[in-house]
Amino acid sequence: MDVNIKKSILDKLHHIDQTHEVKILLAIESGSRGWGFAAENADYDCRFIYVHKPKRYLSVLEFDEFIEHELNETYDIKGYDLKRVLKYIMKSQATINEWLSSNMVYIKNELIVARLNELATDFFNPISVSHHYLSLARKMLVEITEAAEAKIKKYFYILRPIANLNYIHQYRKMPYMEYDKTLDATNPPYDIFAAIRELREKKVSSLEHDKIPQHTLLINYFNSEISRFESILKEMKYEKNTNYDAIDEAFMLIIEEVWK
Repeated sequence: MDVNIKKSILDKLHHIDQTHEVKILLAIESGSRGWGFAAENADYDCRFIYVHKPKRYLSVLEFDEFIEHELNETYDIKGYDLKRVLKYIMKSQATINEWLSSNMVYIKNELIVARLNELATDFFNPISVSHHYLSLARKMLVEITEAAEAKIKKYFYILRPIANLNYIHQYRKMPYMEYDKTLDATNPPYDIFAAIRELREKKVSSLEHDKIPQHTLLINYFNSEISRFESILKEMKYEKNTNYDAIDEAFMLIIEEVWK
């Protein structure tokens, strides 16, 4: 990552700390850069988890559990309050699980993030997370097949969910944030793997809005995998974790740890 960009993002995060009177527990890069297939001119999708001072949570007044700091051609910086994050972990929300596994890190409280990761693992629901990725793949496939040409990145917006579906099915745990690591762990068919690598080379040297004609091999693969996982998910079983006391306990311990 460009040193100046990283410094700029850290400065913005520090400004958020000060102006909102919060502590940032984790700040990472998400989106195409976090996934490992960004175009040269892609923006920076910084996502962060923060915690308010204890008195904020004791107020009878509602407060916003979301901070959007900046949105322009270069930066997209957004964060969630710890309370909302813990609610999402309890529901096994895929996006939060991804944030916790990102290797592109700006700020990280190691002890607290380790605790959040333990909870995310304990509450991981392979069915709900799989439905999330299946829905993403379905939606993007419609966009690709309705036009003669589509942006290269849209193919990866299907390839990644499909790799994630395969990973969950094979290992029953959350996939890696990085697409390449998940892909390598799932061993796709050779012709598909070769087509992905060829498309990947075009992607990294392309601009954000570059398009290609319909890729018949990959589109057929998408349809086949989506149909396969629709059948798999109908048969998948999972015993839901209802130990919600663990969520409350973690909430209180983290606040105490941060503001002691």
